[in-house]
Amino acid sequence: MEAVFQWLLVILLILVLWFGLVVRLVRRYWHFPIPHTVERFIDNPFRRWIQPPQEVMDWAGIVEGAQVLEIGPGSGTFSLECARRLARGGRLYAVDIQPEVIRRLEEKLKSGGVSNVIPKVASAYELPFPSGSFDEVFMVAVLAEIPDRGKALREIRRVLKEDGTLAIGEVIIDPDYPRQKTVIGWCEREGYRFLDAKGRFAHYVVRFKKDVKEAWN
Repeated sequence: MEAVFQWLLVILLILVLWFGLVVRLVRRYWHFPIPHTVERFIDNPFRRWIQPPQEVMDWAGIVEGAQVLEIGPGSGTFSLECARRLARGGRLYAVDIQPEVIRRLEEKLKSGGVSNVIPKVASAYELPFPSGSFDEVFMVAVLAEIPDRGKALREIRRVLKEDGTLAIGEVIIDPDYPRQKTVIGWCEREGYRFLDAKGRFAHYVVRFKKDVKEAWN
């Protein structure tokens, strides 16, 4: 029985890598958000084994009582773990450009009795929040999908508090997977100061502080 399970795991890994290769080739020439019809297949045991939500939230530094923004929540893989850590004193705003993604997330939150998450349909280019609203912004396997990353990072920087933190997580099975060095370069060019990086090649989280000095220039 154990041997059968191992073979199934190998087959699943091969299928995931093959699918990732095909999508990576397509997205090399055409950047677009992951379609909502695919989102439901992303939250699966294999993904959670490679990129455990608890570990990602540990590395992201989510703390109780914080005001947090998640961009691109998808099926809520990390939203639910974040909400649990924030407890009643904190609040998570989950933003996605696709209405269908937000609708399904709302259904999941309702069925789970989660009340401290507020889903919103919005673009990362025009976030519907006042400047300096959030203690932390995080996104997982999202930044590389955004066509104009610089514009999105500048808008995120606007809604962060002066001592706010940006956490970016990536996983190797994502067709758009960028290296840590690449992510650090993207963020530093838009006025962020590298804070720390945790994880392995399979998945990692890189954190940044909003560089207040840069905002004065």
